[in-house]
Amino acid sequence: MSGGDSDKPQMLDINISTDPILPGPHDISQSRAAGPTQPHLKLFPRTMQGDRKRAFNKSWYAQHQWLEHSASQDSAYCFTCRHFSLPGVQETSFTSPLGYSNWKKAMYKDGGFRAHEKSENHVNSMLAWSEHKRRILTYTSVLSVLDEKHQKLVEQNRAYIKTVAEVLLFTALQNISQRGHIETDASTNKGNFLGIMELIAKHSPLIDKKLKAVGNAKYTSNIIQNEILACLSDMVRESIISEVKENTFFSIIVDETKDLKKKEQLSIVLRYYYNGAVHESFLDFKQATELDKEGLTQKIIQCLERYGLEYRSNLVGQGYDGASVMSGRHSGVAASIRANAKHAFYVHCKAHCLNLVLVDSTKSVPESETFFSLLQKLYV
Repeated sequence: MSGGDSDKPQMLDINISTDPILPGPHDISQSRAAGPTQPHLKLFPRTMQGDRKRAFNKSWYAQHQWLEHSASQDSAYCFTCRHFSLPGVQETSFTSPLGYSNWKKAMYKDGGFRAHEKSENHVNSMLAWSEHKRRILTYTSVLSVLDEKHQKLVEQNRAYIKTVAEVLLFTALQNISQRGHIETDASTNKGNFLGIMELIAKHSPLIDKKLKAVGNAKYTSNIIQNEILACLSDMVRESIISEVKENTFFSIIVDETKDLKKKEQLSIVLRYYYNGAVHESFLDFKQATELDKEGLTQKIIQCLERYGLEYRSNLVGQGYDGASVMSGRHSGVAASIRANAKHAFYVHCKAHCLNLVLVDSTKSVPESETFFSLLQKLYV
């Protein structure tokens, strides 16, 4: 070599993911990632060299990190020269398929391993190996930092979503409205949900940061609120259905009423025995487009089938009001369901019986009759 830098080792720019196919035995390193193959055998093969039998010594690994040994060939090889040499470098005994096996001269001061370590190609390959390990370490460190930041972000997002869900659950359990009429930043009354979230934000930097973020997902819109409430209701419903299935037998209580838009809807309640007590749990609302026997029966059966409740053999009771379409012995919903579920005996709803008593009682008081008649006319 010539020039001012002729005595300086050349730095190699080697792609750490590239592993060329190398000649040699199968029981030494086949890739850079594998590292030197350094088996610690109890007894290495002994061959006659000079005046006595000699063998490879495993203590040489500690002195020469680049050294690897093939048990099948009983030969030594240089890991770095095999994987990190410059293209076109002349092959040596430490890189040839047969390897180096002159154990007599292995530890000579001017021969064997030490002579190989002084060669220019080995010095360059060792520098390349060091650079390779540095890149791997740096890459791993960067991945570790990114993973740590990602994990922290995931935990923060989960904590925020959990807070949103808990506030919605609280307002639902307290039976108070979530949203206000005007929910803009300038509004002095944004409703219960946003009001509670802003109160929590005063004591939580994380919640405050999320609520004040610009162009970020805040999960406070009415659509998100409804989706979270739907998820919470699904969780409650799954728990109820699990309790019913564990007990096997159940009854249903169904009533229809008009909502605020004056649309008829069925409210379906399950009555069952669980954990030593009788439970009545709301199952679902279903809009009733057809109010005849067939339409109402189909809605009830579809609801039970949707949630996997076996009604043909496990439904043992049904309770409705006294309307003929529901309680009729021949043309009512009770009779129609009884045709499919033979154990589903009909019981007139006691709450409706009490309601009829109250209605008849108020009719004997003119002032009350006038008052409720006026309320009915206003509603209509």
